[in-house]
Amino acid sequence: MATKNKNRLNDKNKPEKHFTASGLIINKKNEVLLVNHKKLGVWLYPGGHVEPHETPDETVIREIKEETGLDIEIIGSKDKNLADTKTDVSVLHHPYAILCEKIAGDNKHYHIDMIYLCKIINKKKGKVTYNPKRSEEIDFFSSNDLDQINLFPNFRKLLEKVLNKKY
Repeated sequence: MATKNKNRLNDKNKPEKHFTASGLIINKKNEVLLVNHKKLGVWLYPGGHVEPHETPDETVIREIKEETGLDIEIIGSKDKNLADTKTDVSVLHHPYAILCEKIAGDNKHYHIDMIYLCKIINKKKGKVTYNPKRSEEIDFFSSNDLDQINLFPNFRKLLEKVLNKKY
């Protein structure tokens, strides 16, 4: 039995799974910041791959800065009581949602996407920009705007859920 399970765990024919972190940036008008993804032709939240030296919290902060020019703060809970400085244990934010998304292309793989709720913290000096290598444009959208833009169906559901709550 153990050999059978071991072989299944090491199945090299299965697509790779990459960890990613993304942010839903909600402003005071209850609008979400989205980028028009250049390759896919749809509006998405900013985010990207978790690098080997990063936590998912660090990744979402870095990716949002790279893609939008904004400094953000993650909104969400984390149980600080579980931290232990003596043994170097820190606590990370709980993601709002985690999705396993099949990515089509040359190397088919999956993204295990940890999605965080975020807010802008550098409003006075921060200017919303976009990285032209990754996106065509960037903008804030209300729940009323969602029917006017191209979105993946499950992403539309996620945005409707988030925008119908107050933060």
